[in-house]
This record gives sequence, structure tokens and C-alpha cells, in this order.
Amino acid sequence: MVHFRIGIVRFVPKGDESKVLLGEPVDAAVDVGAAVRKGEEVQVRVYSGGSVLDAGSPTGETAVVGRVLSPLARKEVGTIRCIGLNVSAVLRGLGGVVC
Repeated sequence: MVHFRIGIVRFVPKGDESKVLLGEPVDAAVDVGAAVRKGEEVQVRVYSGGSVLDAGSPTGETAVVGRVLSPLARKEVGTIRCIGLNVSAVLRGLGGVVC
């Protein structure tokens, strides 16, 4: 079964290009990509996992997004089957769980 948590962002934190983190925006209403493009700081609650497919749980730490990355790392992608705004509908259609 596919588990995917909506709202998790994969990113490089501001000031530390050596890390790749997962997290959830402190402000759930913020469009992370648009805000970062405009130069706005986006605070994110850091998660313990290493993939959006297994995000783990909140660590209690926060970070500022420096650069937004694709949801999946290259090593997690075999063949891209679909990409779209209806991700939750696609996941439900595949029998996945959207948290």
C-alpha cells in the first residue's frame, strides 16, 4: 500500500547545502515554491524520515527552506507514471492512503 502525506516538502535548508530535509510548513496555507521564488522565508517543521514516502514524524526542530527539491529523490523514481495536481485522487485510485 502506498502512503503519502500531503503537505510534506523536500528541501535544502537555508545556510546548509549539505543537508536534504523533509518537513511541513509552519503555515499550512503558504505556497512553499511561490514564497521561496519571491525570496520569502518559509519556516518548516522538520520530520525524521528520509523520503516523502516515509516521512517519519516531527522532530521538534524547525528550519528555513533554502531550496525546494522534487518530492522524490532520483533513486526513488524508476519510471514516472503520472504527475499532476490531482495527486491525492491518483493515490486513492491506486489504493493508497493520503494522510
